[in-house]
Amino acid sequence: MDDNDVLHASPGFDVTQNWNQVQQLLSAYSGLYKIYHAKMRVYKGDHAALHQNYYSPLLNESEENMSINVPKNMVNTFAGFFAGIPAKVNYVPNGQSSNDPLDKKSQAINDWISKTLNDSHYSDIMYEWAKKADIYGRGYAIAYIDKSKDVHFKDLSPENCLIVYDNSLNENPLFAVYFVKLNNSYAGTVFTDDKFYDFNNNTLVGDIPKGEVNPLGKVPVAELPENDERLGMFDDAISAIDKLDKAFSLKFNDYNYFSNAILFLVGFDKLNKMQTENIMRLHVLQPIDENGKAPDTSNGQTIDAKYLAKPQNDQQQEHFLDRVTSQIYQNAQIINLSDPQLGATASGDALGKKLQPMVMLADAKARKMTNAFKQILAIMLTQCNLIDNSEINQIVADTQVKFTPNIPQSLLDESNIVKNLNGIVSTPTLLSYLSNINNVPQELQQILAEKRQNANEYNAANSDDDNDGDYPTNNENGSNSDNGSDKDE
Repeated sequence: MDDNDVLHASPGFDVTQNWNQVQQLLSAYSGLYKIYHAKMRVYKGDHAALHQNYYSPLLNESEENMSINVPKNMVNTFAGFFAGIPAKVNYVPNGQSSNDPLDKKSQAINDWISKTLNDSHYSDIMYEWAKKADIYGRGYAIAYIDKSKDVHFKDLSPENCLIVYDNSLNENPLFAVYFVKLNNSYAGTVFTDDKFYDFNNNTLVGDIPKGEVNPLGKVPVAELPENDERLGMFDDAISAIDKLDKAFSLKFNDYNYFSNAILFLVGFDKLNKMQTENIMRLHVLQPIDENGKAPDTSNGQTIDAKYLAKPQNDQQQEHFLDRVTSQIYQNAQIINLSDPQLGATASGDALGKKLQPMVMLADAKARKMTNAFKQILAIMLTQCNLIDNSEINQIVADTQVKFTPNIPQSLLDESNIVKNLNGIVSTPTLLSYLSNINNVPQELQQILAEKRQNANEYNAANSDDDNDGDYPTNNENGSNSDNGSDKDE
């Protein structure tokens, strides 16, 4: 395992000849497994502050801590921004434009890809795959064949999956392991190019299981790294998040102090049982003696009753909370949708500048995810009966994957851009500036169809057969009027 938590072996390593090392691999992976499990717990709101209670002798109870789930907000915000709009996947043969009509075979391949992805609910899979990479620093996807012999793919967590690469420059996957851990017992499957090997704790010891033929012909797992370092979105913000939780917890406990404030009495005799009970029940202190009379103050004795107030510095606390929260989002390059200043942003240009760091982060992730998705696509295309295996690499290379950031758009600004560029750029380019047009070629076809329909209606309205007689032509009734006034009219 290298510094980026990537597993490597020599290019000639054969796991089937070293079956006993699978158990050693899973045991060594347990440390990383605990780290991944802790990241998911943080995402779900199980923060360190919730496990660090302090007993207060003054209140005779434990102070209650709370967690502010900033990690979940960050991850969900960026996942919705990056993959909230489903990616567009189109096969366009090399040398052709996306606006050109496809030949029969290319169209059939494009239809097969579209159907296979839709059957796997790919938009949801891509969203969850991207979200797992945000949380863990990496996510996995696996291609498989169901009982109906159809090929699908789904996302996997690094808590249940790992890949071992060779240590060549290409880092080709040697094998992958899908596993489930229960206490100290493992069960799962080892995937190689040739076979699948199911295992449990018993079969990990001794001879290798028989295995089943791998119909896909490749290791069916692909990895999506969040970055080369495999750092999750909130990995370097954990300490700041813990401090933020602690600060909010202290503010929350301040309310407890107020509701349990201590009553300070000056000049009173010892309260009897009835007076104590009345204070606890009615929250009112009535300073009278056993005869129903108030304390005597004629001798200059001071009588006073007040609650002890805890010193407060609310302004400094609020400033600290705002600064820490802002710094967490800034370091992660994620915009805080709860920021009141964001709603005050009026122009699209100002909003675009605020979103620029997140756009750059999404562009970098789009490149990573395009590579990972094409690996899965290459595996699934082995089950396409329209092509030979020798064509797969070229088809994958010619497949376009487009991610569209989920940015609020101003239709007025877009329409002004189209007006200003009209006559300068081509019609397909003009239409591409309109965010509500999802399919530019289809929109072009509709525009052409409307133009043909309008031309036909115009020709029909001006043909001799459709003349209603109100405006006679030169040929009507054999001649026109002598002075041509009818024609002028």
